[in-house]
Amino acid sequence: MRENSPVDQAYSYIKKLIVTKTLYPGNRIVEEDISRETGISRTPIRTALLRLSYEGMVEQQPNRGSFVAKPSMTDLDQVYELRVLLEVGAFRAAIRHRSEESVSWMRNVLDQQADLEKHFNMVEYASLNREFHWIIALEARNPYYEKYLNELHNKVSTYLLFWDSSTNGGRSLAIHQRIYEAFCDQDEERGVAALMDDIHLGQGDIRRSPHILAQALH
Repeated sequence: MRENSPVDQAYSYIKKLIVTKTLYPGNRIVEEDISRETGISRTPIRTALLRLSYEGMVEQQPNRGSFVAKPSMTDLDQVYELRVLLEVGAFRAAIRHRSEESVSWMRNVLDQQADLEKHFNMVEYASLNREFHWIIALEARNPYYEKYLNELHNKVSTYLLFWDSSTNGGRSLAIHQRIYEAFCDQDEERGVAALMDDIHLGQGDIRRSPHILAQALH
């Protein structure tokens, strides 16, 4: 698929509607509206929606259309259960392969996260959080970690954007610092412990959101 193809453009446009909360979980994505707003025909829009569905941001329902994903408590717990297994494995591999470039990249992301404390924005935080963890996935140098963690990270980013009620990323920043230090020192056990703390922190924050709690009562 060509870069900046109609599919890419439709994908970016729809994803932006989701991450900026123009469309909320459960909202229907109307192909005709997207086509009118972008000038892109419906065929590439459908392909873009399939791609977003694969990434977990969109749900496609037969005879009803496409909707912004609305995960349940069970979905959340299953994603985080699998995330623990895959990210811990990726971290153990990554510290054996990690390069100075990846250490520098991770430091840069941490610095950006620290700067974000002055003007906290969940959209920016979700992006930086994903980038931080993606460095670990890449340094594992296993395409299967990349493939499956990419899908999980997309889902986690969606959870953060809609249901994490944090007003700053201070707690996450402190744990990311611990992960970074262990990554630099190639200290496997210290890094895994910090990574587990980070994953459980994120899951706990989302579980306490009013939306998720309301689901648990039904």
